[in-house]
Formats: sequence, C-alpha cells, structure tokens
Amino acid sequence: MQNIYQAKVDDSTLDDITAEEDNRGRRRLRLTTLLAVAALVLMALIGAFDQKKTTGQRAGNLEVQVEYPSVVRAGNEIQLRIALSSPQPLPETVKLSVSEDYLTLFEDFSAFPEPESQASRGDGTVEFEVSPATESREMVATLTGRASDQWNPRTKGALGITAEDTQITLDIETWRTP
Repeated sequence: MQNIYQAKVDDSTLDDITAEEDNRGRRRLRLTTLLAVAALVLMALIGAFDQKKTTGQRAGNLEVQVEYPSVVRAGNEIQLRIALSSPQPLPETVKLSVSEDYLTLFEDFSAFPEPESQASRGDGTVEFEVSPATESREMVATLTGRASDQWNPRTKGALGITAEDTQITLDIETWRTP
C-alpha cells in the first residue's frame, strides 16, 4: 500500500495556465467590460435612466413644481403631479390647462382635486378650474390615468397654470415604450 505522499503525479493541475503574453486579449476584454459597467453605473447615478422628471418655475409669488413621467409603457399607470406654493394665500380658483395632444396619452383619466369646471378651448388645450383650500399657501393637483396604447414614440405637451394675474407655462415630454 502506498502512502499519498509517496504517490507520483504525472499531470499537474497548473499545466493549463498560460503565460501573461498569451492573455492580452482576455485582459483587454475584461478591462473593456469593467469600463462599460462603470459607465452604466455612472449614468444611473446622474439620473440618465430616471422614469420621472421634475421641472419648475417661479412667477411673482407663485412657485410651481411639476413631476411627470419621462417614459411610460402602454397600460401602466401614469401621473402628472402639480405642486403650487406661495408665501401668500393662494387665490380662490386656479386654472390648469393641458394640451389635448398630451391628454391623449391618458386613458381612464381622473383629476384631483375634483375640478370645479372643465372646458376645451379653441387653441387645443383643455382647462381645469380647481379650488385650493381656503387660505392655504400650498396645493397639489394630480392628473392620473393609464397610458394609452395609441402608438407615438413621444408625446409633447404644454401645461399652463393661471392664478389671478400670474401665468406660467411649462413644456413637458413623455416617451412611450412598446
């Protein structure tokens, strides 16, 4: 009987190791892959893949922040969130207008707070008149629905906010994926 330490091994487990000069292609591929992954992580950190965008504007005492989807998929829920704030109390009524082209992006459309009135104007916009709470300095309005299955790669629209004599117009754009 032979002891394991006396055994002779003909094949080494290190025979398949190649020299450094023979691995240049693999090293370049590994470095390229590492750089590509690092670039993707960097792009994600700076927000290149965000599905929501936020834009805002200030006019007079009124400040508006709008959050809208930058990318939607047909059938998924989408929301347009409009936040108004002012150092003084908001007026009794605020008019929100959205271009009809952008509203075709919505199915099962609902607005909160419930609009006091709705009107389709001749310039291709739909206007909603909402009432903020009495003496409030902030208000959030949301337009919610499902993304329609009508296929357009992108939908551009304009959102208008009118509070007393202050008017703000913001451009918004949403891409659709199949």
